[in-house]
Amino acid sequence: MSHNTLLKATVQTKIRVSGWTDTAVTRLRKRYAGLDRGQTAFEYLGIILVVVVIIGAIIGTGIGTAITNKIARAVESIKAGGS
Repeated sequence: MSHNTLLKATVQTKIRVSGWTDTAVTRLRKRYAGLDRGQTAFEYLGIILVVVVIIGAIIGTGIGTAITNKIARAVESIKAGGS
């Protein structure tokens, strides 16, 4: 086998392998690209649920009133100090 024939075979093999790899990766990306949409919606729903539970706990335990009173006192002390 001459050097040219071996070089041609090597280049053709590399081109075919690269083409197959690109095609396989593209197919995998297309196959799994749509699967994240539903998962994202569930993640947002979970975050909203956690926020609702935290707000419910603050309202239910009366901590919300204590926090509101402390914030109001801090605002009043800022207003009193600035005048």
